[in-house]
Formats: sequence, C-alpha cells, structure tokens
Amino acid sequence: MKLGKVSDTILSRSVFKLIRKRVGQKLEKPYLGQDASGFAAGDSNIALSSVACGYMAVYRAVNNIYAAGGCPVGILDCVILNDKAREIRLKEIIGELERQAAVAGIPILGGHTTVSEKVNQPVVTVTSLGVENVSRPKVKPGQDIVAARWIGISGIRQIIDAKQEEILKVLPCDVIDKALGNEKDMLVGDIAEVVLKSDSSVRMHDVSEGGIFASLWDLAESGNVGIDVDLRAIPVKQEIVEICELFNINPYELESLGCLLVTSDNGCDIVKLLNTCGIKATVIGKVTEGNQRIIRSNDEVRFLDLPQQDEIYKLLGKGATL
Repeated sequence: MKLGKVSDTILSRSVFKLIRKRVGQKLEKPYLGQDASGFAAGDSNIALSSVACGYMAVYRAVNNIYAAGGCPVGILDCVILNDKAREIRLKEIIGELERQAAVAGIPILGGHTTVSEKVNQPVVTVTSLGVENVSRPKVKPGQDIVAARWIGISGIRQIIDAKQEEILKVLPCDVIDKALGNEKDMLVGDIAEVVLKSDSSVRMHDVSEGGIFASLWDLAESGNVGIDVDLRAIPVKQEIVEICELFNINPYELESLGCLLVTSDNGCDIVKLLNTCGIKATVIGKVTEGNQRIIRSNDEVRFLDLPQQDEIYKLLGKGATL
C-alpha cells in the first residue's frame, strides 16, 4: 500500500465492513468522512478521535473534535520506540507533543510509552477526547459549501522546512513569511466556535491529509450526495501557489490543517460572520442530488477523482513524524 492515509476503497473493504455495532451500545458506526466517533455516556455525548504520526498530530486530533461540533478536553498519547532509541529522543517527542498541546490549550491527560523490536522508528498516536455540544446532521442537497481559511497551510510549512534554501534561490523571503502565516492558523477551533454560534445545524469537516479535494470527496461520501464546486472560489494564498509551482505540487491535494469545510442552508451568512471576525471564508459550491462530484474552472468541467496520496509524499518521499 502507498504511504499515508489508507485509500477510501481499502477502508470500506477491509476496515468499516468488519466493524459491527454491539447491541445496546449508543454510538455511531464508523463511515467515510467521519473523523471523530461519538457515543453517549450518561447524560453526556462524548467524541473521540485518534491519529497516528503525521505532521502536528495533536492539532489533527483536536481539529477532528472541533469539526464534529465538540469541545476537546484532553489528549492521550502512545509512543512506541525501537530498542536502539535513546532517552533523549523520547524527551524530544514528548516535548513536541506538550508544545502542540499548549498552543491548542488542551492538556495531556496521560498515555502509554513502550519499546518494541517491531518498529524501526518512533510511532506516535494521539487520541483526543471531547464533549459534543451539538448533534451532527447529515449533508443535504441544496446546501452551500463554505471553505474557511486557506488551503495548503500545513503542507507548505513542511515544504518550506525541507526546501527553504531551494525556494530562496527563486523567491524572496517575504513570500515564505506570508506562506507560513501563524502556526495557530492550523487549528480550526476559532472557526467552529463562530460557525456554531451562527447555525448549530451545520455539518463541518476539517481539511487535512489529501488536501481539499480529498476532504470534498469525504464530505460527499458522508452524506451520499453530489457536489458542484468552483475551483476559483477555493481560498488559497498566492504565495502558497508560487511555492507549489516550483516543485510541481498541486495545492488542492496538499495537506491543509486549519481549513474547515462547512455545509449550511445559509452559507453567505456564515461567510459574512467569519469575515467580520477576520477569518477568510468563501462559498465554493453547492451540495447536489445524486453522486456526481463536479469541479468547475471557468468553462472547464471535470469530475472529482477518488482521493489521491497527499502531494507531500511526492516531494519529500515520506511524511513528518510529528
């Protein structure tokens, strides 16, 4: 199998098909496009999300809770090291997880650390625990699709980290600075808070590995609906486009932590509210009947393909550990 997120085809065939809901359990059966699982515990609705390795693992896990309409309350980590690893490496890993947790404002509640000969490099899993504040309605035909904040933020940060010297030979320093933005831009909690105050009946999906094309596909799959999207309306910084062009990278298939997709009956109202709060947002398309996933660009019309391997692997050959 390819590096990165397992394809939707394999997930459907070899993961979701084998998972059964137990009698008496108040929980949702996993499905495509669902990044956080919900279940009832007494009078509370709990949301859980786990991510393994990947760039900014804490942010990824926490964003999944926010996108589910929940409020993260803490995280758990699991770190597996090989038997040749030194203690200093463990300190580095935990230090980075704690740094991310501090930026996100979420405490580390505990976890598990072990050494195994079965791995040849550290394997890190982060599980985020949250409380669901609202129900998660299905995506419905006729709704607007809103994209909040820029695409490609987390992917471009990895590219800059690995290729900064090459970039500076062609582009000035201020292009890099503008592309990088603020690290907090990779968290979607501020977006979700504003959106839910405006309309608690929305459906949200955070954009991460595979880029906005993969997330649009998953959004459509989650509601068994079609989409009709204007490529030109998708928010992307010109500086990110310029850096992507240097390396023949498609920004629409590049990891995009910090971007949030929202489906709503009143997309324009949500856009106005987000823009008032200083958050870039646009209506990029509509949810449609059927299962056609259409992407338009001027007079060109194409159909969205099954999610592809994230572009970061094409350039770097591997993903980031944390």
